[in-house]
Amino acid sequence: MFRSLASYTGIIFDLGDVLFKWSTNTTTTISPQTLRSILNSPTWFDYERGRLGEADCYAIVSSEFGVSVEEVRRAFQDARNSLQANHNFIHLIRELKAQSNGGLRIYAMSNISLPDWEVLRAKSADWSIFDAIFTSSAAGERKPHLGFYRYVISATNLRPQQTIFVDDKLENVLSARSLGFCGIVFEKEPTVGRALRNLVGNPIERGREFLRHNARNFQSVTKATPTQPSVMVEENFAPLLIFETTGQK
Repeated sequence: MFRSLASYTGIIFDLGDVLFKWSTNTTTTISPQTLRSILNSPTWFDYERGRLGEADCYAIVSSEFGVSVEEVRRAFQDARNSLQANHNFIHLIRELKAQSNGGLRIYAMSNISLPDWEVLRAKSADWSIFDAIFTSSAAGERKPHLGFYRYVISATNLRPQQTIFVDDKLENVLSARSLGFCGIVFEKEPTVGRALRNLVGNPIERGREFLRHNARNFQSVTKATPTQPSVMVEENFAPLLIFETTGQK
């Protein structure tokens, strides 16, 4: 259950598939399904924890999945090239942080190898929104293992009960919730955006902005039913009520 507004002082975001988008389609014979399987293999997990170097990881993956080392290298180069920042969502985060007047800290927490992190951080994005970024390769742990979360808590002094955690993988969100975080699964961007605005935004100012944006365009609409579509009702009561309340035509 979400807590009251203004009680959250931090948000932790995943990077891949949340703040950055990428494609599993490559110019190699490695299918998107195989690429996903590689990313979910124990070998890749060790790579993300910093226990394997890039060359060793690719060599082992090549043997495990029956593809050449060169194909593996090319496939992940294609994936790196496809990385693009989700600028609209990053803009929302910057907006929420600005509205907090210094009361909201923003962090990133990602399962990512050191070589991939070096590529990602060179991508064009507003990195200034983050107070700190934590990677599995630096922590030696990866989500959903609790050790990674505790590593971040220790480094930031965040209180989980006052922190929102956003990730596209349910298992990662469940681990966060087990420690007291308010966990949100990143599925549909507009839905997550509304949830964040409700949790840390200013609802009064949002209401005023809605009124300004829709000025002179407020109509009453009946609720649709399975057998009856909604109907617009032209009446003056609602606009007059808004005028009486706001004092603005």
